Amino acid sequence: MSKNQIIILVVAVVLVIGLIVALTIFQKEKLPIGEEIDTGEEVEEVVVEEVFSLSGKVSSVSAENNFLMVKPTNQEKEVKVVISDTTKLIKLELPKNIQLGVTFDSIENVIEISDFKEGDNIFIRTNENIAGKTEFDNVDFIRILP
Repeated sequence: MSKNQIIILVVAVVLVIGLIVALTIFQKEKLPIGEEIDTGEEVEEVVVEEVFSLSGKVSSVSAENNFLMVKPTNQEKEVKVVISDTTKLIKLELPKNIQLGVTFDSIENVIEISDFKEGDNIFIRTNENIAGKTEFDNVDFIRILP
């Protein structure tokens, strides 16, 4: 082997070793994504949540007592929604002859509590934080979705 070949080989080995050391150092500084890190300290999880709307299905209607039982989407427990005199009850309907590529507005019809049926998909907006509540009554509006 010539002197030039030995120098090139030594430089290549030094560069490879330097690259391995640099990658090792940078990997230690990065936090692993999607993994928990044990810092030895106990951490208390705090969840602050505000919820002012709800979507789900009507599971029962009590027109004489002015409330709906609703099963929220992706939840197991039902929620009692008390309807007041100021609650707007609306049924959204789509126009009959919808054409592709044409924008349209849905039709909003004012309804009564007796128009709600079990299985109706609804959207509810409230004026209070309902996070974690199983009953609430400060309802702005309830819409039956098409």
